[in-house]
Amino acid sequence: MNCPECGAPDSLCHTRFDEFLVLEFTDAEYGAVHHLTVAAFMLQHSSKLTRAGWQYERDLLRQFLVEKKTPATIRKQIKDTVDSGKRTFKIKSKTGVPVIDKTVWQKTILDVRVENAEVYREDIAAWARSVLEEAEEVAI
Repeated sequence: MNCPECGAPDSLCHTRFDEFLVLEFTDAEYGAVHHLTVAAFMLQHSSKLTRAGWQYERDLLRQFLVEKKTPATIRKQIKDTVDSGKRTFKIKSKTGVPVIDKTVWQKTILDVRVENAEVYREDIAAWARSVLEEAEEVAI
């Protein structure tokens, strides 16, 4: 059965995401693109997010890729916005129901190669750009 949200074969996307998180947290060369990995994956798996959370992730990805903001800059910029005590919206879904209808994407996490950090970073960036391009077309 393919993933009902990104279309990846056998729903291997979730396993791959978990593997990538371990890789990114244990090797800084791979971890340099962690912000792109998470945003791209979450946008393709909207059941993990609220509608506002999905829009927020899309905006973050746009800031990273289009506006070329660094994770450090974004962290400073959004510090109060995402503080759970001050945030005016929920990010994580409690229902598990997808907030967008898109179920097939040009690229998924399965298109990312891991043979070395340079190739990995390039593939993550290409995947994230593809996701952003398609997400920008989603009316929500």
